[in-house]
Amino acid sequence: MASPPDDVFSYSLHTLGTCQVLSLHGELDEFAAPELEEQIGSSGGDGPLIVDLSDLSFISSAGLHILLRGRPNQPVIVCPPGNVARVLGIVRADRMALVFDDLDSAHDAVVGTTRPR
Repeated sequence: MASPPDDVFSYSLHTLGTCQVLSLHGELDEFAAPELEEQIGSSGGDGPLIVDLSDLSFISSAGLHILLRGRPNQPVIVCPPGNVARVLGIVRADRMALVFDDLDSAHDAVVGTTRPR
């Protein structure tokens, strides 16, 4: 079976220690943003949620709104340097959520061993 094109939005969810990791792939545009909203809302398990943007090639304002909207249990964000990280920097995402360059750092911070960038 062929994999979807790189620009098609998709996600995967897995567990890392006590955290749930929601990994986003492709382009998070206004059409995909409701899927993210649903996944963040339904990922309210016992542990913290980490949203990994490492494989995201584009994020729209609608995606930013969903990702950064204030919640009682705000997800932790993983976003390595690149285009999406530049967008997060412009909107000062680090003032609304914890943002890390890699998954290991995010996980360590969530379990109490490191500080955000």
